[in-house]
Amino acid sequence: MKYIYNLAFKMSISATIALVIANLFNVQYATVAAVIAILSIQDTKKKALIVGRNRVVACIIAIFLSIGIFKILGQNPITFAIFLLIFIPLTSKFNIAEGMVPAVVLSTHLLIAGELNSYWIINELLITFIGVGIASIANLFMPSLRSEFNEDKEYIEKSYKIILYKMANSLVSYTVDIDEEIIMNELENRLTEAVNRAYKIASNNLLNTDSYYIDYMNMRKIQFDIIKKLRSHFEKFYMSFEQTFMISKFTKSVASQIKDTNDCLDLLEELEVLKEDFKQMALPKTREEFENRAQLLQFLNDMEDLLRIKRNFILNYSSENKRDKFTIKS
Repeated sequence: MKYIYNLAFKMSISATIALVIANLFNVQYATVAAVIAILSIQDTKKKALIVGRNRVVACIIAIFLSIGIFKILGQNPITFAIFLLIFIPLTSKFNIAEGMVPAVVLSTHLLIAGELNSYWIINELLITFIGVGIASIANLFMPSLRSEFNEDKEYIEKSYKIILYKMANSLVSYTVDIDEEIIMNELENRLTEAVNRAYKIASNNLLNTDSYYIDYMNMRKIQFDIIKKLRSHFEKFYMSFEQTFMISKFTKSVASQIKDTNDCLDLLEELEVLKEDFKQMALPKTREEFENRAQLLQFLNDMEDLLRIKRNFILNYSSENKRDKFTIKS
């Protein structure tokens, strides 16, 4: 049944049905209804609703504006130009540009028609409502994309674990894995796709205003930017200290606990203990030592940002009871 969600399939079926129905009503220029149906097929329900509404409004305005102008000034190229000079700015003003082209086509029907009467008004309205109406029904069939979202989430969390484990090892070895850059590039591309999918999921829920999918992916995207900052510190690490091994161990701890249900409270508490321990340690003896220790501290601060982003996300959905997809760990 997946073919029912395919845009090309929906376009072809909608156009065919629109043409058949238009012919059943003996509509003149029935093929235009088929074209409008094709143009009205969209990839999300909300977008389809907006485009369909704008197309209907634009077509209605065009029909009655055309009749008014053509009846008063006649049906000729000059009056058609006058119509366009008035109509096109109106579509921009009322933000209904999606309906401009089909509406202009309807206007050309009236331009070359004989006597302008109620028959032509009904004819053009039928073209509009049949085309948009059939497309609107087809647009109800949209893939949920929730399984793809879960796959994206699993991929992202797994990738974050791998990257952080690699960082933990790099802290004490001063080496960066060759494949780390490849993982980062693939992850960045997947995040972009995942964010787009999240917006599609939200746009397909007409009655549900829950923004969980978008918020989750945006949270992970912000974390990715922080991970890039964490990686940038390795350009300045060239000395090892006791703190280095402690931060490496903590980084592995963070990596092992990356999952959607983790509220990061334990990790943040562990991080605070780590900072307090650092304060009790001997001060650096040289400038190079001071610079490297300062860089380590900045690495730890960025790690704290990484954790707080996730904790704020969890607390937001917990406090507002927006979703029952996860339970905050105790």
